[in-house]
Amino acid sequence: MKTVKAYHPHCFTCVICNRSLDGIPFTVDAGGNIHCIEDFHRKFAPRCSVCKEPIMPAQGQEETVRIVALDRDFHVLCYRCEDCGGLLSEGDNQGCYPLDGHILCKGCNSARIQALTAKASTDL
Repeated sequence: MKTVKAYHPHCFTCVICNRSLDGIPFTVDAGGNIHCIEDFHRKFAPRCSVCKEPIMPAQGQEETVRIVALDRDFHVLCYRCEDCGGLLSEGDNQGCYPLDGHILCKGCNSARIQALTAKASTDL
């Protein structure tokens, strides 16, 4: 059973930014430390494997949108083909065709496979 802590209103502050949490949304981490929602997300959110920034909810939203591919996390706009830079989450390039740990669109995946096949046939 968890113990509920009592705070003076002026003592009820975020452990990161010290902002008063009286009357605003907050959360508690596994260690019982209280955080404003923004600092909690900055501290504990997954990091994008491309830009290295935390993947956090958009301003005014409560849910986070992220893409996970090859055990890596991506912002929607960072989820792009490593070769051509095409966005993989929409349009003609929609979908990921990984090859040797690389995030690729269908066209670039095919081009790499053709190049590998051509190299293998010349190495014989």
